[in-house]
Amino acid sequence: LRGSGERPAMQLAILYDIDIILGLQLVEWLAVQPAAPHTLAPALAALVEQRAALRQAGNFIEADRLRAELRAAGWSVRDTRGAPIVEPRPVEEEFTTITRSHDAPDRRAAPDRFSFSLNLLARDSRADVQRCVESIVRHSAGRDLELVIVDNGSTDDTIPYLQTLVRNGLQAADGRPIALTVLFADHNLGFAAGRNATLRASQGRIAVLVDTSIEVAGDIWTPIARALADETVGYVGPYGLITDDLKEFRESNGPRVDAVEGYLLAFRRALLPEIGLFDEKFRFYRLLDIHHSFYVKTAGYDVLADATLAAQIVKHPHREWYSLSTEEQTTRSKKNYDIFRRRWHHGQSMLTMNYAPENRWFGHDHASHIGPGHTHAPEELPPPGQAHSHTHRHWPDHDHDHLHIHTREE
Repeated sequence: LRGSGERPAMQLAILYDIDIILGLQLVEWLAVQPAAPHTLAPALAALVEQRAALRQAGNFIEADRLRAELRAAGWSVRDTRGAPIVEPRPVEEEFTTITRSHDAPDRRAAPDRFSFSLNLLARDSRADVQRCVESIVRHSAGRDLELVIVDNGSTDDTIPYLQTLVRNGLQAADGRPIALTVLFADHNLGFAAGRNATLRASQGRIAVLVDTSIEVAGDIWTPIARALADETVGYVGPYGLITDDLKEFRESNGPRVDAVEGYLLAFRRALLPEIGLFDEKFRFYRLLDIHHSFYVKTAGYDVLADATLAAQIVKHPHREWYSLSTEEQTTRSKKNYDIFRRRWHHGQSMLTMNYAPENRWFGHDHASHIGPGHTHAPEELPPPGQAHSHTHRHWPDHDHDHLHIHTREE
């Protein structure tokens, strides 16, 4: 190749083509070899040389700053008596990798740091993820928000795209930085487990679960915040569903609905102890949103569809659904429906069509919330402001158990 007269880039391309045929994996081998400054991209090489000059001049503070800049770009620098050795940072050092949802940092009990946490789950959908992220940034409108993204075992170019996001960070149009957390699952955790990982890592007052098929086209923040300012509201989203028989669900503009579709749904993060995380038996996304909406209802909260939200987003075709054959769509949907039906076959009393205000006991101070045959004796009550737990009800025929606080004595 050296004597072929070809330019170096063309020579390298030919070498890579030969490597594909012979299967020598030269590309992978070269990717982990130490790189000298002159083999790096010009901008990176300039940083390495500038840092070396600063060290030689004794300006170690500025040299350390440049080392951090190089690390952020994905390179580690090892100083030697000769030239510095520059090599790619190990993936496990540069990026957070998880094997299960419980490996995600658990911030559920941490104070709110942001107004909104935008939660995205990516899998083999680089174009959709990029469109979704860019639309959120474009319409951040000075809002105090964070993005929490889990890559759920992608095998396409989604991972390099997300790695670049981590290295470069996100910035709103007004120059404000947007907090970003990206977790890389080392295999497909399943849809519910991936969602749980994003929720564990979130620190926003309001969690907004967004499907990557959604493109934000306007102000989604105001209607979400307005709806969730009502303490009786649990879930809100643009697309609602209702049912008469827990078998067939149809779209509804609400406002009160039986479920919110998972394309975009929002709730106060403080509700997680009451409504719980997602059931990780749902490896496929279908019906998970309906299943969890009923947990929200069991806790006594309304599930609302807000038509004004639908006007602020564009819903693109769902990539995962259309990538499946008709048989796969039917099989996976049936499996998820069976999970839903086993849990909620008796949920008719909570349906919108059967709603009776007197049968919903909102809050933990309602006289009926503890259920028949159980009253709070004075010695059972904890000190004011301290949480306690017991089985209680927000509906006559549905109960659950979680830590809660009473605001007055019963």
